Amino acid sequence: MRKKILSFLGALLLFTGCASKQDRLDEKIEKIEEVKLQVAKIKSPFLEQQDSKEIFKQFPFISLKPSLEIRGKFSDDFYKSLDTSFKAKHLKDVNFWKLQEDPSSLDFIYVLPLWIKDYRKISKDLLENIAYSYNISKEEQHILRDWIAQGGKLWVEFGTFSTKYDVFNRYGEISTKKIRSLINSSFNNTKLFSKPIRSYIFKSKNLDVINYIPSSKEFTIDTQRSKFKDIKRLKLNLENFMENYAIALGEPLILDTKGRALVTQIPYQEGMVVTLLPFEYKDVYYDGELLRWRLLFYLLGR
Repeated sequence: MRKKILSFLGALLLFTGCASKQDRLDEKIEKIEEVKLQVAKIKSPFLEQQDSKEIFKQFPFISLKPSLEIRGKFSDDFYKSLDTSFKAKHLKDVNFWKLQEDPSSLDFIYVLPLWIKDYRKISKDLLENIAYSYNISKEEQHILRDWIAQGGKLWVEFGTFSTKYDVFNRYGEISTKKIRSLINSSFNNTKLFSKPIRSYIFKSKNLDVINYIPSSKEFTIDTQRSKFKDIKRLKLNLENFMENYAIALGEPLILDTKGRALVTQIPYQEGMVVTLLPFEYKDVYYDGELLRWRLLFYLLGR
């Protein structure tokens, strides 16, 4: 009997000891302070190189791709010295009702090339065709014209393009014949602010029924007849099966050695419309980047 009592007391003491240890452990857990995580920012050498080129976030209207892909042709000091205080939007992104209330909210509205299946040719007015393609109403088009007349600048790098797989015949086969017809006729008999349009049509070399070879076109500039004397060579990258670019035959700012206008301007009351080909701007061996800076500051009166 005595042994049973001693065993019972021993078990009771063991259980009491475990409970007290658990109580002390719980107390310690409750007293643990909240852990605060701090995230250290590690500087990337790549980003540090780009910091000096923040200016490219506003680089004039060259592409729908991120601007910071541009390496830049000039030194960091050149970019830091530029004053690039201007406001610009693609035509498709403009709120025309707000623009009507505050015309000074934008300095530039720009237009880029369109895929041929998105382009709608409904009239002989190229601006109306472009606006219709972007679902811009007649009322909004009137606001756009008024904005230009009050001093706005419309920057037009417009054209149409097509791969070889965009258009098919009724049998479901690729129709290069129809593609050529659509591209070639994109700007026939059209005008921009009363100025006739000159088409620059380029076609890639065929490899087979489906494939073609992307290429490029170089232009040597007549510096004596051009507005910007330091623009000497320009390049156009041709990545599609066919491309057609529109130049309005206004006052030429850049001409090549064959006498072809590559950049033109059309004064419209207090404002300006400029047209140009979408020249390559990343290749430092050509003057596409410099042309854009020159044209930008020229239009801003600097």
